[in-house]
Amino acid sequence: MNVAVPIWKRAVASQIDQLIFQTPAKLIEKSIRKAIWPKKEVKRYYLPTLVTITGEVYFLLNRNGQTIGDQVVGIKVVSQDGRPLSLEQVVKRTLYKDVVYPATLGLPLLRALQQMKSNKDVELPHDEFAHTKLISTK
Repeated sequence: MNVAVPIWKRAVASQIDQLIFQTPAKLIEKSIRKAIWPKKEVKRYYLPTLVTITGEVYFLLNRNGQTIGDQVVGIKVVSQDGRPLSLEQVVKRTLYKDVVYPATLGLPLLRALQQMKSNKDVELPHDEFAHTKLISTK
């Protein structure tokens, strides 16, 4: 099924993935840091970002273009040209989402979301960059 994906589905899938990938990673990182530096307070976590990137790349390549959150809400990442997702596409898409958006304070994403209000077929910047698109599976 190739139907436009509502933005709420993207948001819910992303939150589910964040919960699954980042919560255990934060706990592990906090425990390791406390063991090494018992008196130093943990202010910034690094492991969750790496785990999220790795998890997303793994799931998109090995689980039919779907992370766990994508499976729950019924969406799937596919290549714009219909071919299977490549490692390059998945890495580009994931790094854009997890590195470029935070580094630019999400401005490209905000601009795209404004455009989506008037044109439902607008792809988000990370999908344009990686030549991917999101489709509904339910």
